[in-house]
Amino acid sequence: MYKNYFFFFSFVVTTFSTFSQNYSQEKIFSWYDQNIGIENTTLFQGIEYVETDRMINEKHKFFETQEFQNGSVTYNGQTFYEVPLKYNIYDDLLLVNLKQDQRNFIFQLIDNQVDQFQIDENKFRYLKANNNSDILGFYEVINEEGAFKIFKKHLRNRMEIRDRSVAYSEFNPADPDYIFQFKDDFFELDNRRNLFSKFPDLKSEIRGFYSKYRKQSRNNPDLFMKNLANEINNLIPSATNQIQE
Repeated sequence: MYKNYFFFFSFVVTTFSTFSQNYSQEKIFSWYDQNIGIENTTLFQGIEYVETDRMINEKHKFFETQEFQNGSVTYNGQTFYEVPLKYNIYDDLLLVNLKQDQRNFIFQLIDNQVDQFQIDENKFRYLKANNNSDILGFYEVINEEGAFKIFKKHLRNRMEIRDRSVAYSEFNPADPDYIFQFKDDFFELDNRRNLFSKFPDLKSEIRGFYSKYRKQSRNNPDLFMKNLANEINNLIPSATNQIQE
């Protein structure tokens, strides 16, 4: 089903190169996908998705909404824009809604071939930690600037509901997992003690930050984590960025 359109795309890029100052990469690639037909791209290299849970209310398993939302995804090394995407948090699957011959197909993309995707302002990456087998799957990017990065794992708890007329599932948000990356390794970030073990020379500064922003950590943990990443990046001198084993 997937066809090689390399030569056609080369022609497109050459044709538009003169006007590159007026056309963003996003517009050029969107034009390309529309004209060759997105069904002829690598997005059709996935597994057809079949929903196994019945959901009848707003307590669903998906990120933000049950509806598909236009977003972008980098899949098999190619970036696609304005693609109908839906992230299944509970099963950790990225779904795409594609059309072919007036029919709709819902595919789950092969997770380890997804580099990243974005829905609204929320950006996710596929992570696989060589030093921790528990860190695997799609994580939202909280802060990836600098040597110290923080990511968030969204989670849902499933409950089976049975009444007289119908059985269905409800999915309630669970406390997310935060992790941090330093150089090529990933670590859990449950509390400040996780940072103490990796940055023993910064214990005092880390303790002070947690104390100063205690209220923010409760009321807006994502903002707290973003600020924490900025703080750590400002504290670790580039010449001594060494994780203590």
